[in-house]
Amino acid sequence: MNTTGEWWERFFHGPWGRWQAAGLWQGKAAAESDFIARALGLAPGDAVLDVACGTGRHAVELAQKGYRVTGVDFNRTALAVAEAAAARCRPAPRFLQQDMRCLRFGDEFDAAYCFWTSFGYFEDPSHDLVAAKRIAEALKPGGRFLLDLHVAESILPVFEPESEWPLDDAGSRSLSERKRWDFETGRVEADWTFTENGRSESWHSSIRLYSYGELCELLREAGFSRFTSYDTATGEPFALGAKRLALVASL
Repeated sequence: MNTTGEWWERFFHGPWGRWQAAGLWQGKAAAESDFIARALGLAPGDAVLDVACGTGRHAVELAQKGYRVTGVDFNRTALAVAEAAAARCRPAPRFLQQDMRCLRFGDEFDAAYCFWTSFGYFEDPSHDLVAAKRIAEALKPGGRFLLDLHVAESILPVFEPESEWPLDDAGSRSLSERKRWDFETGRVEADWTFTENGRSESWHSSIRLYSYGELCELLREAGFSRFTSYDTATGEPFALGAKRLALVASL
């Protein structure tokens, strides 16, 4: 396993990235994109920014619904997959290789989203604030930002140190996770084991687990002022024990 660079640079160039590029999680893209459009209150033709777009599974779905989508990600390999998938869209989304801390937009988008726990990766938590500020700067006055992720209120009540998921009916591919909650750093440290056709690889992740209040405070400091929250899985109002948080922050 490669041990150089940030954990997320290694992780998404490993089995997760390969399986993602092969479309393993594509089946949820249509429903998730419908939820994104509803939660953000998108209107036809709105300009939308997908932060940490990966292989573009949400960006492509939203472009097909008539929104003008720009996706940004650090991972050039994932962006190549996104660009190939976007070839069938009119208008096609555009994809740019950018770190979310270094976005170069100003008052350009009606809405933005960061979906599927792609926030809280940086070792220095001040970098999360920098990223949130760059997203706020990219939005037009009154713009909305949807952040989908786990928070303390969704994970800690049902925290399981070990989990395993079979990923195909034949049982040839599976994913397991061993994790611990580091209460001193506020991070979930996890070791993931990817098994395919009897061969296993292990990779590490380290994600800052914000509480709901901490996340709202960070986004207020970034320039957002109004918040609406949902359970991503059900669309119901967010509450303790919800499966995930979908937080819509408005300027």
